[in-house]
Amino acid sequence: MKSGWLINDCLTCIPNTKTFWHDLLENIPNLRDMTGGYTDFYDLPHKIEQELMTTSPHYIIRNCTFFRKLNTNIKTISILQDYYPNNFLQLDVANNSDIVVFNSPFTQSLYNDTINSRMMIIPLGVDSNIFTKTKDYSEELKILPNSILFVGASNNYPKGFDLMMEIINNTDYNFCLVMKDDFKIDHPRIRVFNKIDQNTIIKVYNSCKMILCTSKMETQHLGGIEAALCGLPIIATNVGSYYNIRDGSWGMKANNVNEFIYSIKHVFENYNNFNSRDFFIKNGYTKNQCMNTWKKLIEKI
Repeated sequence: MKSGWLINDCLTCIPNTKTFWHDLLENIPNLRDMTGGYTDFYDLPHKIEQELMTTSPHYIIRNCTFFRKLNTNIKTISILQDYYPNNFLQLDVANNSDIVVFNSPFTQSLYNDTINSRMMIIPLGVDSNIFTKTKDYSEELKILPNSILFVGASNNYPKGFDLMMEIINNTDYNFCLVMKDDFKIDHPRIRVFNKIDQNTIIKVYNSCKMILCTSKMETQHLGGIEAALCGLPIIATNVGSYYNIRDGSWGMKANNVNEFIYSIKHVFENYNNFNSRDFFIKNGYTKNQCMNTWKKLIEKI
């Protein structure tokens, strides 16, 4: 059986949470965690190279960003999910890797002219057993009827919060904002949540009617996929998982306030024609599908 090393500074920065790195370790046989709990990016390459002097795996899975290329000939898969334009270190790692794995077609499109290594796309999977349709919790959570959801932060770049506020100010709809920062607003048509846990956000997804992605830059938009698996149609800019896909059962594309307002009206009027959960399952966005693709990749490397 092939042996592999997973190389990053740590598996998660947030205590008691699991990340994509945990998923890899739990699903790929004989993959060893080389983070040491936590190893600073500055020290990480030297530490790994010292270990390689005494033992070596058949392949390496590493973060493509934040630490330099390793001095080794071992087959290397680098995961690139963070966009940093003209970052020499990142590009040097990518162009010295056997395979660069992106989380979406959009992320790959940003590097088509600068990376020469073999490239492939494997979305970060969402657990479709946890993120699923349940029941409406709007009364419990004090979410207003037929609320439109936004998940993100109050910055104009990359999250496009200025566009989000334009949409709110130019319509009469109710909104629910799930914020990763401390944004507050006193508004009769808005319910705000700040820094909520996974169980609560699943309840929120099941209590809203659709989700908006107003981002100017988004490499995948996991929040949208989570919401979709809970049955919410999406209206999104041309970023992340929505890059260059046509309007369909998943939702609609929009680029400015007028297009968003038109699309919101269309979704409400044609609600039963949307089946976002089915769309994203068919297109390989679940955690099981993601891990199966990774296993096949490891078998072939």
